[in-house]
Amino acid sequence: MTWNSRLDVAEALEAAGWTGDSDRPLEILRHPSGAVWAVFNDVGDCGVTTPNGANTGFPGDTPDAVVIAACLAASLQLDPARVAELEERSAWLDCLEAAGLDSWPGVDTAREIRNEKTVGR
Repeated sequence: MTWNSRLDVAEALEAAGWTGDSDRPLEILRHPSGAVWAVFNDVGDCGVTTPNGANTGFPGDTPDAVVIAACLAASLQLDPARVAELEERSAWLDCLEAAGLDSWPGVDTAREIRNEKTVGR
């Protein structure tokens, strides 16, 4: 896969102590508890497996904040304050996109900054 539509999820999980699989570091992440998250395709379908083997799948249109919260819950890391923060950021991004953020002259600069941050991964 050349593009991970769930990159925000991968970054949030890495920040929470999850580590990328050696072969597919941005597509499969594992938590020390035994929980595993994976993105399945370019549209962002993904799923999480709990340490006891239960699986939950998410279609590509599931908000990242929901996926992150489920992963954190699966690994017993759920922090309600962090979930609220992610929901707020997601809602703000939705508003920016609805207002035409993609036509903002600085969006290309923002993409370049994002790309620079992800080069070392």
